[in-house]
Parts: sequence; C-alpha cells; structure tokens
Amino acid sequence: MRYGKLPDVKEAFEACRAMPHGFLKEKAEIKLKGMGYKIIDRDHAPDWIKKAGNPDIIAVKNGEYALVEVKPSDQLKQYSMVKAKLVLVTDVEEGSAIEVWGLKELGVV
Repeated sequence: MRYGKLPDVKEAFEACRAMPHGFLKEKAEIKLKGMGYKIIDRDHAPDWIKKAGNPDIIAVKNGEYALVEVKPSDQLKQYSMVKAKLVLVTDVEEGSAIEVWGLKELGVV
C-alpha cells in the first residue's frame, strides 16, 4: 500500500487476504448486524461472558447473546475444496449449539 493514498481495490483485497482474522471478523459483524444483532464491547457484556473467556465478537438480540470466535484455518480451507463432507470435532459439550460460517455464509463468495 502506498503511503498517503487510498489503496486500489486489488491492493485492499490483498491486504484483507493477508490479514484473514480481521477480514473475517468484519464480515461476521456485518452479517450479525444484518440479522438484527447489536455488537457490544466486552465492557458492556454480562459477567458470565467475561468469565467464560474473550470472544472475538459479542452480539445481542432480544436478550439472546451470540459469542463469535473467528478462526481462519488453511487446513480446513484445503479440506473444504475437495467437496467432501467436512466434520469439525471439538471438545465442547453440545455441538448442536455451534454454527460454522464460511466465506459463502459471510457473503464473500
């Protein structure tokens, strides 16, 4: 990026790709706002959220909270390109409470 000038579209896109966490976080916030959620900062979050950890995004809608953890993964990206079913296994108690958003769900592709 050139100092003192706005980047062109190609430069901006490359910068976003170079920083996938920030890019994905921004897109997730846009989607949540479109779904009627309000993004709140950690200082305004309930104590139970603060005790649980430090999610990338905290959103609330009609008293329902959504905690978003942004995790770019080259390995998952590679697996998803083979068009086979991809199962993400993690050590949470209830997997049905988790949604996975990819670039398509974020409106990027």
